[in-house]
Amino acid sequence: MRGMPISRLGTAVTAEGRTRYRPGLGGPRESVDDDYTYFARTARERWVRYFIGTLTLMFGLCGVLMAASGIHYDGLAGFVLAGSLTTIPVAVAWFVRPWPSPRLANAFVFYADVGIVAILFSSTDHYVPLTGCMMFTIVAVFTVIASSYRVVWAHLAVSMATLLTLAVLATNQGTNPWLVAATAVTVVTLYLTPLMMRAYIRHLRSRASGAVVDSLTGLYNRRGLLEALDDVGTASTDSAADRTIGVTVLDIDRFKDINDRFGHPTGDAVLIEIAARLTAAVPKTSVVSRLSGDEFVIVHIGVPGEIASTDNRIRSGLDESFSGPPFTASAGSASELLGSEPVTPAVVRKLIALADIEMYRNKSRLSGDDGSARGSSRGTRADIRTRIEDLISRGGPDVVFQPICDTVTRAVVGYEALSRFPFGYGSPTMWFRDATNAGIGPLLEVAAIDRALAASESLPCGIFISLNASADTIRSTDLTSTLKPFQKDRQFHIEITEHERVDDYLAVARSIESLRAAGIFISVDDVGAGFAGLRQVVELRPDTLKVDYALVHGIDTDAIRRAAAASVIGFAHEIGSTVIMEGVETEAELRVAVELGADMVQGLLTGRPLPLADTVR
Repeated sequence: MRGMPISRLGTAVTAEGRTRYRPGLGGPRESVDDDYTYFARTARERWVRYFIGTLTLMFGLCGVLMAASGIHYDGLAGFVLAGSLTTIPVAVAWFVRPWPSPRLANAFVFYADVGIVAILFSSTDHYVPLTGCMMFTIVAVFTVIASSYRVVWAHLAVSMATLLTLAVLATNQGTNPWLVAATAVTVVTLYLTPLMMRAYIRHLRSRASGAVVDSLTGLYNRRGLLEALDDVGTASTDSAADRTIGVTVLDIDRFKDINDRFGHPTGDAVLIEIAARLTAAVPKTSVVSRLSGDEFVIVHIGVPGEIASTDNRIRSGLDESFSGPPFTASAGSASELLGSEPVTPAVVRKLIALADIEMYRNKSRLSGDDGSARGSSRGTRADIRTRIEDLISRGGPDVVFQPICDTVTRAVVGYEALSRFPFGYGSPTMWFRDATNAGIGPLLEVAAIDRALAASESLPCGIFISLNASADTIRSTDLTSTLKPFQKDRQFHIEITEHERVDDYLAVARSIESLRAAGIFISVDDVGAGFAGLRQVVELRPDTLKVDYALVHGIDTDAIRRAAAASVIGFAHEIGSTVIMEGVETEAELRVAVELGADMVQGLLTGRPLPLADTVR
């Protein structure tokens, strides 16, 4: 099967399957600092900062009043007064700027705990400070919101230790133990209140996130995107004059066809995969969202070069191919200079509209609406031919290798060579289709085979290499002579691709017999899809049949798919052919492959397509 990477934004984007994705990435990012992140956003609100600053001053006022009383301190009133006055600069910091960072939040808790403990133990009467332990509860409220669970429990440990120590000292001083116990229980009850608050806050936050988060991908939905603009709007640049907002819109082409052919679970897997790759490609300051069924929007702020770099990372991240159903997508982008102006929903909506226009222009270009053949790139036949000939003159497309493994042992027994093309003109399928339309399809396929053969020399001996070729290439070129210099240490399989109809079975069969006589094996790719039907198998008598991903995906839960695959495998063994099940992604699908007697498997579970350097590592 020809490799089908996701291509450059603004052109077609393709993929061959999915990987597992944990929702939460790219939208409201879940992490150990999730609570702090929520607090940090809240702390930007002026009233929140003023409230915390005022509480800090109240703490100081309490200490000043106690120091002024002079009742419970022997020569330490000045110490208590000095400690209380330190609350002034801390409170001012809250009034002046939106802080703290995670480290400063923890430092604030440490400062408050040390100050409270020092003042409480400065008293000579240990019962009166026992009631002062309630101040720890106020600090705990801040801690459960602004810090991690580790800091919360550390703070509670300090609070409990201080309370118990003061209770023991007060009892030893002759205070009624029952009164001490009652006071201590009351304070402990107050200590538990912030923990209940934390649980309730997380519950409310979870319910709120459901209104702004797409439940399938974990990205922001349309409402969440607009609410998240406050975060993306805080991004700064070295020069406010260069501050720019960029919007990228990505739309999957003919997504309904994927659902109709492969089923909605596979369509969902494609959406999840796209979400994961977009999130991994952008910085944390960007906002990734899924606006509708198959449309994604990314918003980022920075200087123009940073925005262009982000787009490049998106393209690079999406370019990694994987096994599964092929699909294409189109994208567009738009940007606007912000300067010192704030990010507003109106600006984002305008840029989304502009990016949509560019995206649909690209979609029309790649779908043949300009009068060219459907599925071909824009340009005259001569332009396309020149582009492809130029690629061939530079050595042809790049190549990656995906392992083919024994079904039972999972040992690598072979590799399939997959083509990878430059960005900007669509998927490998479109390149090969363009070449066919321009009359040079066999030239491009032979160039791809030559590149794969040169690379395969570095692969371990004793394993076979599977190469893709159309019926036209098999019939019109001398593949026997091409492969002969490389046959000393390994076997080769020629996979007849399913994308083109075989019109002259007799001529193709004669060429296949010539290849077979030279020790080259014949494989029919993607049985159950495209033109790889029963007649092709009967007429060409392949040595290997590759069961299509559409039959394999979900085979462990779908009795009809299992029955269809079992029929193909039984038929293949009846005629003496071996079977490769493509697109095996889960342990459950592999178990079914073993149960049905498939000889080999290929898919994400056993190995991704990788460049040669990573394959031989």
